[in-house]
Amino acid sequence: MADVWLRKFRQRNDWAKQAYDRFVAEVDPELVGDFTRPEHITVVVYGTTQVGKTTLILNLLGIHKEALPAVGEVLRGGQRLGKSSTASPIRYGRSPDHLWYMGEDATGLSDDEAAERFGEIREQVMNGIICSSALLNVRIPYHFFKHEEDGALSLDLRLIDIPGINAINAHEQIHVRRIAERYVASADLILLVGRADNLGFLHPSALDFEALNDWMLQPSRFRVVLTYTFSPASFQTWFGKAQDASPLTARDVQQHLYDEMCTHDERPPAEMLKHIYPLEFGDSLESMRSHSQAYFERASHVIEALRRELLASITDAASPYARLWSAFRVGDFIEAKVKRQNDEFNNRRPHLECAISKAQHGVIDARTQLSDAADEHLRVEWLHRRNEQRLKYFNRGAYLPRLKRYFTLDIKLDGGETVTVLRQALSAFQLRIRRHWSNLWEGLKYSSAKLDVGEMSPPSTLALRALEASLDRYWIDSYLLSSSFQTDVSILRNQAAMVGYTYAEAANQALGTQLKTMRDHAVEQRRNSETILKAIKLEVIHRELNLKEAKEHLLNAEQQHALFNERMEQSLVHALKFKQYIFEAFRAELSTVRGAIAHPKNSVEQLCDAFYGLLLPSELDKMLKGDEK
Repeated sequence: MADVWLRKFRQRNDWAKQAYDRFVAEVDPELVGDFTRPEHITVVVYGTTQVGKTTLILNLLGIHKEALPAVGEVLRGGQRLGKSSTASPIRYGRSPDHLWYMGEDATGLSDDEAAERFGEIREQVMNGIICSSALLNVRIPYHFFKHEEDGALSLDLRLIDIPGINAINAHEQIHVRRIAERYVASADLILLVGRADNLGFLHPSALDFEALNDWMLQPSRFRVVLTYTFSPASFQTWFGKAQDASPLTARDVQQHLYDEMCTHDERPPAEMLKHIYPLEFGDSLESMRSHSQAYFERASHVIEALRRELLASITDAASPYARLWSAFRVGDFIEAKVKRQNDEFNNRRPHLECAISKAQHGVIDARTQLSDAADEHLRVEWLHRRNEQRLKYFNRGAYLPRLKRYFTLDIKLDGGETVTVLRQALSAFQLRIRRHWSNLWEGLKYSSAKLDVGEMSPPSTLALRALEASLDRYWIDSYLLSSSFQTDVSILRNQAAMVGYTYAEAANQALGTQLKTMRDHAVEQRRNSETILKAIKLEVIHRELNLKEAKEHLLNAEQQHALFNERMEQSLVHALKFKQYIFEAFRAELSTVRGAIAHPKNSVEQLCDAFYGLLLPSELDKMLKGDEK
């Protein structure tokens, strides 16, 4: 009969678990990860290295405070102080004798042998040999434990010590993350452990694990344990200020540290106040004796009170009922999550709108540049065509006749047939043709052609030298024969015509060179203009895409936010169903029991079912307590 009753007693809340599983199966995917739990009730200790996680666990499990250094040295496995003592996830238990036992190995180990084994495990982890995140069961020698059973957690509790999250070794980092993904995300209760003088470790980014981003929205699932609380001088000054007045209580210390936490970016909910446990263990606690015996005694009193509360809190929160009670808190969790999501979206929206505005201005600027570049390109194209046409016109010889006419100058003679008249006509011609040369380039510089050939030296007038020499040979100014004068005039006119032709040829050649240079420059300008125009067109396309993406980001954010709120509204409706599912499961279980009593297999089963039926209402009451919390 005992076996039958024990079996029924063990399944006394199976119906409630089935209601819970039914409820979680219908929870929104956004939330299901926060309520999915492993088969075993699990408590995980999470935090960085060297904050006292292992010491905390050993203390809570009832290891003598005098034995903490010895046990810690073995667990460290030869690792020097200042490094994490845990290399794998560990669940501690009590050995039946004075030896250590690890895993399924039935062979007991001495302190030195156990330390060596822990060292081997650490070395394998750091070398990437161990990839498994399997839990290592470690049984600590019996004599390290306190003899009294009170004041310690039950060793039946699945309390897991995992390595520090800020490992330096790359293999160890991967190993720790794998462990965290397996145990932390689905743990029933998580102890967040850190130093009281570094409360920034509670920020989600510092916790370095996505599953903990919303930990402040589920305060009932977390406990914040602060080590090295009473050691810093700043805290001693505050805590010791009431030495002559009423002693500060554990509530005062919790409130003080909660207020400190509220000064950080992430403000914890008010409910978190009762889940803060500032403690002190090991050498840091003992060192306070030398500082002040009175301070040590006052701090020890508060620490012991908080330790007892933490033990009770863990025991209560790690019960099977606590897991089921969490379903009653889904509505609160959803509302807190929606508020955070709304706050994040409202904070994010101005940035998204600002990005759109910036992208719009970018498009406007780019389009303005494109318009200016297009106008400039049209101007450059027109200049290129005009220079091409002028060069073609020049290559057909169109400019030379005009230049010849331009440099064909009449010889103007004053009255009388004298050598002086001819010399004056010759000098006048030279001045006039050089002036024509200068006027030509000066006029072209300011004409529509805008030809700037710089300082152009006029061609040589050697053709006039012979006439100059001939005139120099005359002894008298007057001509004896009119025919001789006419002959020299004819020579002067012929030579002037030759000089004019020379000037025309030189001007034509210089003009051709300049037109070709201008054409080549126009070609280069057009090429550059085309390159700039293409680049700006691409920039316009790029900025239009940026604008489109910015608008899509806002639209997607709005749609996702709206869908999230819609799903959460449905989830809030679903959150109210858990109580309904509990009653439905209870009624079904009660009906099954009554049927079994009415149609028993045997008298033993019937009697046990009768007692089981009387037990069910009290189990229902325990389930419904979660609705009161």
